[in-house]
Amino acid sequence: MSYDSLSVQQEQGVNTMASPSSARPLVSVVIPTYKRAHLLRKAILSALAQEQAGELFDMEIIVVDDCSPDDTAKVMAEFPGVQYLRLPENRGASGARNAGIKRGKGKYIALLDDDDEFLTHKLMVQVPILEAHAEIGVLYGQSVVTGGETPLLLWPQWGPSGNVLEEFLTRTDDFLHPPTWLVRRELFEQAGFFDESKAGMEHYDMALRIAALTPWMFLSGGPVARGRYSQQGLWYSTIANGTNEQQLPKIVETALSRLPATADADRVRRKARAAVCASIAHQRWWAGGGLEPTKAHLLKAVREAPWLLQEAVVVDWLKRIASTLAMSSAHPVSAVKTFWREITEAAAAAETAPTGSFRRLCGELLEAAAISMKRGSPRRAPLVAISALLNDPSYWVRPARLCSLYRAWTQAPTAMGEPTRVSL
Repeated sequence: MSYDSLSVQQEQGVNTMASPSSARPLVSVVIPTYKRAHLLRKAILSALAQEQAGELFDMEIIVVDDCSPDDTAKVMAEFPGVQYLRLPENRGASGARNAGIKRGKGKYIALLDDDDEFLTHKLMVQVPILEAHAEIGVLYGQSVVTGGETPLLLWPQWGPSGNVLEEFLTRTDDFLHPPTWLVRRELFEQAGFFDESKAGMEHYDMALRIAALTPWMFLSGGPVARGRYSQQGLWYSTIANGTNEQQLPKIVETALSRLPATADADRVRRKARAAVCASIAHQRWWAGGGLEPTKAHLLKAVREAPWLLQEAVVVDWLKRIASTLAMSSAHPVSAVKTFWREITEAAAAAETAPTGSFRRLCGELLEAAAISMKRGSPRRAPLVAISALLNDPSYWVRPARLCSLYRAWTQAPTAMGEPTRVSL
């Protein structure tokens, strides 16, 4: 069925809500909107275009207008069969979502932002799975993301299934896109509704709370939604202005506080805190000014928690900084060693001295710099590699490390690409 024919049906007043006697499950599609009348129409039409609606499932669409000052009401007049709720004051996306969820009557809740779209098969694929698997609380999956320099045709490539709380706490790439979710309604009542103080991060906060209650299932094999990246959007702006950096540790610490006092939970706490450190490093690198702000964050983190020097996700960022400093310096070995001394001084200032070899860290930083310089500065790269060997005796007493350096050195050089989008 085309979008045009759907529009005609809505103009004629066709109601998408199930009749009380229907045995089909009802899905409540909740669309919060604010000042996006020009995009809202496409979002609504994508929901109306769901295949096998009225056969496999029934559907109600609830648009919550967060007190928009634009032509949102005129757009909604085109869709008399869609429920329209206008809030008396602006409450933010979370407040609008909460109002829509509370108004909905569905067994399942599907979330759709006003600048995103469902693909036509989303609910046709997802509803039967939840109907057949009562043990699964949430389905989520993949999206197409447009609007950036390079479209992401399948994002994310993979996501965890089952009891996912640890994975959600400790992964450092953003893989949770709410328009791909299908959630059992009662979970919002059990976990609590969206936190209206967590603008830009409310979906992650909600995911952690729901993940503590129920298994999730990740559906791979193709996208079920289309997202739109924009630097004017809330996701980007909260990263650029530092709001995300302030909220992320608080959200994670709140989730960690609910874990039991066990050795395994302590392992998760440590891993999650390292992931937060790496996530903020990425945000600063990608949207917050690059090298210097990222370096300052990492040194501050090491000063406060020197054990981070034992966490691979943090050391990887230290290596990135060292490589960048080496590439931009006429004296790459000296630049890397200066950075290494800053790290050791930061760690020494902590109340608890870190364990492990600082000499080995120096060697690892020089090794990373040498490998990066193979492409950008091949003449000076061997000098940095030799310096790595001289500054880290463990290369000579541990043949496996020497072999690893040799393999890295002999492989084809690769450019230092941007790390994956990181937001948690």
